[in-house]
Amino acid sequence: MDLYSPIFTRKSTRNYDMTPLGSETLQQIEKLISETAPLLPNSKITHKIVGPEGAKGMALPKAPHFMLISGKDQPLRSVCAGFLYQRVELFLYSMGYATNWLSTLKSKQNDPDFIVGFAFGKPAEPATRKLAEFERKSLSEIAKGTDSRLEAVRLAPSGLNKQPWYFTVDGNAVHVYYQKSLGGLMGMMYKLTAVDVGLALCHMAVASEHEGKPFLFNPNRKNPPAPPKNFTYIGTVE
Repeated sequence: MDLYSPIFTRKSTRNYDMTPLGSETLQQIEKLISETAPLLPNSKITHKIVGPEGAKGMALPKAPHFMLISGKDQPLRSVCAGFLYQRVELFLYSMGYATNWLSTLKSKQNDPDFIVGFAFGKPAEPATRKLAEFERKSLSEIAKGTDSRLEAVRLAPSGLNKQPWYFTVDGNAVHVYYQKSLGGLMGMMYKLTAVDVGLALCHMAVASEHEGKPFLFNPNRKNPPAPPKNFTYIGTVE
């Protein structure tokens, strides 16, 4: 299973073939989730896969499936959710499917623990692109120092394409920071930046696996470097 290559070719889509994915594919998704190590050992994030009848929200795409992600209040809840389910997203792309993270998605059933979700299915149009077609910040805008895994981090998706994270390389450690809120009216309304940094951390974990490097996330590192202006320290990859 190659989760690394899709990082460099994946493209979100809102156009899907409405034919549901087969039961074998859905079982593979469940297996992947059950076998994936969470970002934090005690993290408890759950999900439901529903059809269009189980989802609601403003301007949702027509898709055969929606992943609804939930979790009780816990440390770094949204970061852990993004970390785990971005791996599912990369798996779907590796199988020729596509996704779209959705900030307005909700469950039709009242779920006070709902965090975020995404649409997924077989794309009705090509859902890949060349590296030059990614609209992303430069490495110097999202990181300080050199680490070969940071290019995968740079390409991670994010709400409003804001990439609200900053990584500082410190020897064998990489300190991680994020923006709790974004500027502008739309940025003030967007509340999922913690999910976004989870997506970026997933890309770093997958890149670590690809390169044979360790990936251990420590949210309690003593005396991390001071965060850049308007950023908050969230943990260190060791």
